[in-house]
Amino acid sequence: MIKRNDLLSTDLDIKPVGSFLSVFDPVSAEQVQLMRWALQCLIEKYQAFDGRSRPVDWSEWKLFLSAGYACGFVCNDLDAEEGHRIFRNLLEAPSEAQHLTVRKLRALVHYIIRSERWGDMGGDRGGNTLLVFLESDAAEAVRNRLSEV
Repeated sequence: MIKRNDLLSTDLDIKPVGSFLSVFDPVSAEQVQLMRWALQCLIEKYQAFDGRSRPVDWSEWKLFLSAGYACGFVCNDLDAEEGHRIFRNLLEAPSEAQHLTVRKLRALVHYIIRSERWGDMGGDRGGNTLLVFLESDAAEAVRNRLSEV
């Protein structure tokens, strides 16, 4: 059973440590690289997915969500609609990831993580946004872009 506290975090040990950050607070190169590493770990886990486990139980899933907060990719003043537009565009044209700025990458990750929370992570596969992202070529493209910025 998923329980929520006042900050809407789940019982998956995801602490909203970055929830008070602003999009105007800069992120360091190390934070970007940590976010890239967390995404890389999740992509590798997904590629080995045999359908017998619940993605929301993966430590790599939890790592990605936690890294989003810890690295300043989830901000209290980011517009989820901007991230949603970026997400939809990348699903259709993953190569567009090469043009994303750090701010747009933050908006994208913000949208994915908040969407997972809004979806209560109640399904065996999460709120679905992160899984759709992993199933597409967009996740690899974003990982590559995070390596470049």
